[in-house]
Amino acid sequence: MEKKFEELLSTIGTVDFMGQVSLFLGTEFSWIMHEDGHVTVSLMQQSFIENLCESLSIKSVQTSHFTTPFRSNHAIDSVIHESMSPSDCDDLRLKYQSLVGSLHWLVHTTHPDLSTVVSLLGQHQNNPSLGHYDTAIYVTQYLAHKKILGIYFTSHHHSTLESFLHFPVPSQTMSMSDANWGPQDAKLSQSTQDLPYFVSCSMSALYVHLLGPLHWISKRQKVTAASSAEAEIYATDECVKFLLELTQIFEFLDIKEIFMPSTIIIYNDNNSCVQWSKCATSKGLRHIQMRENRVHENIASKFITVCHIAGKINLADTFTKEMKDTSHFVEI
Repeated sequence: MEKKFEELLSTIGTVDFMGQVSLFLGTEFSWIMHEDGHVTVSLMQQSFIENLCESLSIKSVQTSHFTTPFRSNHAIDSVIHESMSPSDCDDLRLKYQSLVGSLHWLVHTTHPDLSTVVSLLGQHQNNPSLGHYDTAIYVTQYLAHKKILGIYFTSHHHSTLESFLHFPVPSQTMSMSDANWGPQDAKLSQSTQDLPYFVSCSMSALYVHLLGPLHWISKRQKVTAASSAEAEIYATDECVKFLLELTQIFEFLDIKEIFMPSTIIIYNDNNSCVQWSKCATSKGLRHIQMRENRVHENIASKFITVCHIAGKINLADTFTKEMKDTSHFVEI
């Protein structure tokens, strides 16, 4: 198959095939060829993380202090902005944007565990405070301890999904969606007279698994949801959009029948969202934008179906809130 691919690609243009990849754009690949013909590959960015830590003079950390990328009782949305001179603000902004940019690169390559915290930090790049920069430094200190972690793929079939919890999954593409309704800091509206704009917008997340972590997203929603069901519907809609894009790619490569089931299941832990997906928009949810009917239309065409699972085993839950414990970051 590889030889055939090389021959066909060579007909399009001049191509050099240099063998098995070991390093690409700062990502280190470790391959294992098993005797039974199966292949496993690990993707890490240890060197990139070490260089980042060295540039920030971060040499060593204590394991007990940095078990998760989140600082306990330190919600990013509630960080106070200090008064600084224009020149100090400019210097801080440049340092902050550079650091968050490096963290963002790690998020989308080998460290999905940073998705939520980096998404929240990224919203303050135009006007960061010293507190935001300290939080980004904390994330880097967490990375100094977790630098050998990464993404793992295997051609072996697993009857369970290997992550922070075990969950039975099919052998083809599996997806999960989740949302965290309202602000990250539940006490924010009580501690301030006015709730800041946009902070009340929920976090959406989706996770797609195919032989390993294929795609993940953590992002702030553009509008404030009026209910937890509405927030979950927005998150499910984001998941549907990505699955449609993924299907088009697989169809182009003529591998759709291999990796995509006839009907894709999207797991969600909100019963109202699951029930909404199976019928027309109810009176109580009629305020939802019409674009969310995309979910209904794709269910009607049997492209997807939405099923309920408990929040404890919803992997997308990892990307919707700032965790206060280590249960979502246990090393397997």
